[in-house]
Amino acid sequence: MKKKGFRLLLSFALVCSMLATALPAAVYAADPAPSIQTAPATRTYKVRHVRQSLDGTYNDESMAEYETLTGNVGQKTEATANRSYEGFQALVPEQVTIAPSGDITVSLYYARKEFTTYFKTGDPDQDFYETFLYGTNQSTPAQPNIPGKIFQNWEYVDESGVAHVWTPGVQPGKDMVVSAKYDVPFQASYRVNYWYQKPTDEVDLADDQKTYNLIDTEVKVQNVNTAVVYDTTARETKYMKYNSAKTAADNNGKTVSGDGETVVNVYYDRPVMTITKVYYNMDTNAEDHRESYRGIYGHSTKDVPVLDKKFRWTSPTDSQFSTENIISSFTERYKFMVDDYHIEFHARVLAPETVRKIYAVYHYQNIDGTWTRDMRKEKSLLETYSFSSFYYIFGNSDSYTNVFYYYTNSEDEFTTNVDASNPDLKPYTPNLHVDLVRNNQIIGDYDGDGVAYLHLYKKRNEFTLRFANADNNSVRLLFGTPIDSEISGISNPIKPANVPAHYVFAGWYTVSSMYDKTKLSDKATMPSRDMVLYAKWEEPHIKVTVEGNGATSALPSVIDIPKMGSVHKDLPTIPSKDGYWFAGWFKDAAFTQPFDVNESLAQDTTIYAKWVGRQQANWEIRYVDEAGRVLASSVTGTGNLYSVLFENALSIRDYAPDFASKNLTLSSANNTNVLTFVYSKIRTYWVTEDNHNLKDPEYGTKPAEKFEGYTLIRTYTAKNGDIIHLYRKNVPNTGDSANIAQFEAMLAMSALGLAALAIAKRKHS
Repeated sequence: MKKKGFRLLLSFALVCSMLATALPAAVYAADPAPSIQTAPATRTYKVRHVRQSLDGTYNDESMAEYETLTGNVGQKTEATANRSYEGFQALVPEQVTIAPSGDITVSLYYARKEFTTYFKTGDPDQDFYETFLYGTNQSTPAQPNIPGKIFQNWEYVDESGVAHVWTPGVQPGKDMVVSAKYDVPFQASYRVNYWYQKPTDEVDLADDQKTYNLIDTEVKVQNVNTAVVYDTTARETKYMKYNSAKTAADNNGKTVSGDGETVVNVYYDRPVMTITKVYYNMDTNAEDHRESYRGIYGHSTKDVPVLDKKFRWTSPTDSQFSTENIISSFTERYKFMVDDYHIEFHARVLAPETVRKIYAVYHYQNIDGTWTRDMRKEKSLLETYSFSSFYYIFGNSDSYTNVFYYYTNSEDEFTTNVDASNPDLKPYTPNLHVDLVRNNQIIGDYDGDGVAYLHLYKKRNEFTLRFANADNNSVRLLFGTPIDSEISGISNPIKPANVPAHYVFAGWYTVSSMYDKTKLSDKATMPSRDMVLYAKWEEPHIKVTVEGNGATSALPSVIDIPKMGSVHKDLPTIPSKDGYWFAGWFKDAAFTQPFDVNESLAQDTTIYAKWVGRQQANWEIRYVDEAGRVLASSVTGTGNLYSVLFENALSIRDYAPDFASKNLTLSSANNTNVLTFVYSKIRTYWVTEDNHNLKDPEYGTKPAEKFEGYTLIRTYTAKNGDIIHLYRKNVPNTGDSANIAQFEAMLAMSALGLAALAIAKRKHS
């Protein structure tokens, strides 16, 4: 076994020495395509930002701006539409590969847009629109014919809400709405919505982050195109503050539209309330420190730490008036208000140990308005400490009002006859003092066991639910009442007379804007406030399929719109396709029926983008030597005007081009655009590895030859196209004299290995 291992080791050493002897001194990578001049790593190129002329072309240099960029040779240009021109839309730029040489001017086109003027006559059946290219002259529209009215002029309202007379002129860079003005003004209704900030908002929110509930709405009637009017003071209270900035921003420049669809929004915010706990030094009775917590009016106090039971928390103005609990929300608290917006609880003394057991049992009215044995109830111990006399005030909430109370001997001993006619019940009025202890005696401890139970009945508050629909009827519902199960016809409302017959009911919404998140839930219940529900009627939806026919710009594949709606807002004005101009939308693949993005659609439709070729330019690629002599036939062709070509040089025997590839911008439509490759004649070299010529170089491509004492090891083409025959002297090519000993040692190892194998074989035989 040892002999076999030794033989294997010797064989491995022999193979290694032979491989080392056979390897060449250098390894050569593949060379790039040859050229006389060295290709730069980067190059500058120009970007031509050009706007479309009124004749549809992009040839007017007075409409162009230029910038210079730098890019890597071999990579694409990176032209971007970093200009903004009113009335124009940038098309998708066509990038080109950067060659080592040649002119690159990437044209970035800004197409002239079309804009629409919508004419409102006061009679929807006579309304119309006209579309013009930006910068062209508008035509004079026909005058409307409204019985009983004399047309005077067209009028529009600017961004500041100021009315102006409209007359035909040069089409501006925007859509416009103009309204007919008559001797007897048209009047229209509009809605004013009043919003109150939701109590769930946090403090210090920006106006655009605040959320609101609709609390009231009113309908007004005014002359069309006059500024809207709304009241800001009648609903304002100390806890409902008018937000003038948000209201002004929402209604700035708003006027009454003749279609009756104008909506005005008035906003009221909740003020910030502060709850402060005031701690005292129990030895000196001096104030020690404060802890303050902020929240908007009505916000929950669940994140405010509870009052520490070891202290007796008293009123800031009456040290004998105390409480055990923080209020449930940032609202007014009787006896604890410093001012309208600040509440303080003072821990002046330690709380004495409670020696009596007086429980409050709260009974909550059922959703259906009844009082039953299984109605919801809660039980809590009322702290009276060691005071000889003690009374309690029970607060109301937005959802419940305390109506009656009385004492019994146990938690389960209570009446369900909750009515003023029950002589056992005592009516509870706001801020009523209910005596718990008097002269050290528990009130209501009828069986003398030292325990009393005060039962307090909490009636659900009733609120108004109004419907913005056909009749605007309203109903009164108790807090928590399921809305859908209690209201007759809520799932099948009456369609208003002004709603088109083909419209369908799309649900109830809690705000007039009727966005998705405000749709009434199937599980919705009556909140602790008045509420308005808005019936949404909408046209059945249709689908518009978009065939871009090779468009390079992003296009929607399918557009979902209401029946009789348009795709004006859903399609880009001017799509892009490399090498083509957009020629409009059509209803058929043969492009015989033009499609207007403003037209109303009654059924599913497919639209097709039409493209037309661009203006052409002639080009020629020439191949000449340094003296201008033609080396090969020119290549000619046509391409899009202002496009950029990327061309590779021809391979011509015995010649190398100045650059392997070049760019050419087709900037002339009248003259041939010429690109020239200049070639130099190549030479052949016969050289040794140490760069000595074995013979003089010769022009042209010549074969390798034999030289005594030398071996050809490689033929290759230099970067400039020259042919190199590389020879090695017939001695070991070890790189330098220092490695000769190493090479000889390897040969000796090879010989020893062969001898050892021979001896081993003889012994084995």
